[in-house]
Amino acid sequence: MKRKVGISTHFLQTKFGDAEALKIAKSIGADAVDFSTIIRSIHDYRKPDTIYAKSDDEIYSYYRGLKKLADDLGIEICQTHGRISGFKNIPSEDEAFIENMRRDCIACNALEAKYCVVHSTTTIHLGPDAPKELMHSLNFDLFNRSVAVAKKYGVIIASETFGDADKYNCCDFFGNIEEFQKSYNDVCAVGDNKDYMAICMDTGHSNKAMRFNNPAPADVIRRLGSDIKVLHLNDNDTLTDQHKIPLTGCIDWNDVFDALDEIGYSGVYNMELNLGVIGGKDLEIESADYAVKVMRNLLKNRYGE
Repeated sequence: MKRKVGISTHFLQTKFGDAEALKIAKSIGADAVDFSTIIRSIHDYRKPDTIYAKSDDEIYSYYRGLKKLADDLGIEICQTHGRISGFKNIPSEDEAFIENMRRDCIACNALEAKYCVVHSTTTIHLGPDAPKELMHSLNFDLFNRSVAVAKKYGVIIASETFGDADKYNCCDFFGNIEEFQKSYNDVCAVGDNKDYMAICMDTGHSNKAMRFNNPAPADVIRRLGSDIKVLHLNDNDTLTDQHKIPLTGCIDWNDVFDALDEIGYSGVYNMELNLGVIGGKDLEIESADYAVKVMRNLLKNRYGE
């Protein structure tokens, strides 16, 4: 089995644009991409100068053009990254989240990506003292409604593992693996929701959550098991969300790959990186190129590919 190497293109899209990001990903040797449909939440139907303010047909056509480009380049769009804010318990904002989520699903469908990654409700917005019942209620509503939208477009929602809330120097509510898993299972228990739900394993987030007595990333993988369908592989020092290239932080990558093997993971080995970490600004392409080489070498040394 040829293991595919992927890279999240958010930083490349932000700096170079959507089409150029795909071309860069191909030029550095990536097999696949996690394509951002948020660009730091700029894509919002309430902002008249963005693609999301246009009609459904225009949104679909725009992303269909990008899908054609990806096909011409020979690069797979394995997943997209949708909303990151989570519900805030502000009705107007939460309704806007769902309406923008619907547009994320149109884009995901047009790009023929199977999964759309979505963030949970977060302590960053609700505060460290938000009642447990409120956090679970908001998160259930967020994902139950997102799944209802996703079904219409043939998209699977991938709930991303969380870490800390650095603003408050505490574990994010859903960075606690117990709370994350409970919320995920509660949503999956409704109707056929489980067919439209998956997990995005973010190794860096889980590494940060270890400071608050959560399991190491590899053990999070073992715990969540085959529900993990997509990856955000990245490294850090456990203290900040650095999104560094694997092997440049403190994560035990041998154990991470052992765990992925144990759960039978067969998807793309996708990295979500801050491309400004190594070398700083203006070396994003070089950083992405190096990251792909590192992951390719890791896979080759481990699996002989």
